[in-house]
Amino acid sequence: MRDWRACVFLWAGVLVALVDARADTIPSPQQTAQTELGRYLFYDADLSQDGSMSCATCHEQKHAFADGNKTHPGVTDDAGIRNVPSLANVASFHTLTWIDQHLTTLEQQFFVPVFGHTPVEMGMINRQEMVARVAGKACYNALFAKAFPDQSPHISSKTIAQAVAAFERTLVSRQAVWDLPDHGQSLQSETQKMGAALFFGKAHCSRCHTPPLFTDQKFYRLLATDRTLIRTPSLRNVQVTAPYFHDGSASTLKEAISAHASVHNLTEQETNNLTDFLQLLTDRTFLTNPAFSLPAQECR
Repeated sequence: MRDWRACVFLWAGVLVALVDARADTIPSPQQTAQTELGRYLFYDADLSQDGSMSCATCHEQKHAFADGNKTHPGVTDDAGIRNVPSLANVASFHTLTWIDQHLTTLEQQFFVPVFGHTPVEMGMINRQEMVARVAGKACYNALFAKAFPDQSPHISSKTIAQAVAAFERTLVSRQAVWDLPDHGQSLQSETQKMGAALFFGKAHCSRCHTPPLFTDQKFYRLLATDRTLIRTPSLRNVQVTAPYFHDGSASTLKEAISAHASVHNLTEQETNNLTDFLQLLTDRTFLTNPAFSLPAQECR
């Protein structure tokens, strides 16, 4: 058992190192400027029709940039269709929504909540109105000129989307207990060790929730009656992203675990062990990092 666990932890550590190498690339001054600009835009409610809703309204840092509700209504009070997914490590995802396998860049995805009609989310009228609102603020004119010096005009729907995407690409979560070098030794309780053994063994969780992202990014039917293929969600920070599933139908981790056919033979104690193990995936630094938080001053 000790050798098996060591192999699993070594394998996970190698994968995390690969992610670290990708994420630790030093950004250029222009990339830094785009990230700073994108952070302001991410928290700017003027990107919505009535000025009441920003990207951060649904993607809250304390919930690992998920929501905490089953679904979230838009500016016209249209009921949401799907649970808000976390943005943690979103730069490493091949596709960016629960069901659409064709949305493959953050720049593409930006326009869905801002202008989409099924359902209405931020409800922005059109691209011209969005650009006019942003361009009407002196602060943004200066930031866009710095972030996109070679673009003419500096402010366009394209550069707005690029800036928000630049900020979202910095939302890297990799400082959970699981990511620490000695997580397999002194930092785990006995129940968490047993939960890890279940996760990578009898319960078969890791077949779909593969480290380091804890998702294989593939699409499945969770239930035989489901008509739509759903992308495997990441389990990073899962302790703070309830409710679960694409429709928010599971309010607790135990409910979410029990909904999987592969774990129907688990005892209640084994389910508890699994939930204890999943706590190791919570990155408290990510949830409180000031670089991701609401800017101290509004861009005007």
